[in-house]
Amino acid sequence: MRINLSLLRKEWDTEPLNKRMDRETLVSLDVSRRREEQQKLKQTQQKEMESRRVERDSRNFNQSVNATNDRYMVDALTQVRKSDITLPESLTRRNGTWMRNQSFK
Repeated sequence: MRINLSLLRKEWDTEPLNKRMDRETLVSLDVSRRREEQQKLKQTQQKEMESRRVERDSRNFNQSVNATNDRYMVDALTQVRKSDITLPESLTRRNGTWMRNQSFK
């Protein structure tokens, strides 16, 4: 009769069980309720933040669409593009935008 060695218990077999059987501290009912309330509050805050983010994105998109349809803004931008008025070169050099604003004559 042969004995299957893998079926025999060894000392090291019980170590993982003992590690998992750590005692948990008992928590009072008030503490557990406070934790649940904190979790609920955190979840509601996350939902609010997500809804605000979605609303903000849609509001920004609607504002940009409205700006393109605004006749006053369209006319003002065409007048700005037509004008030859520029900023003084000394000012643009000081602010670091000289390379963008210099004229290539």
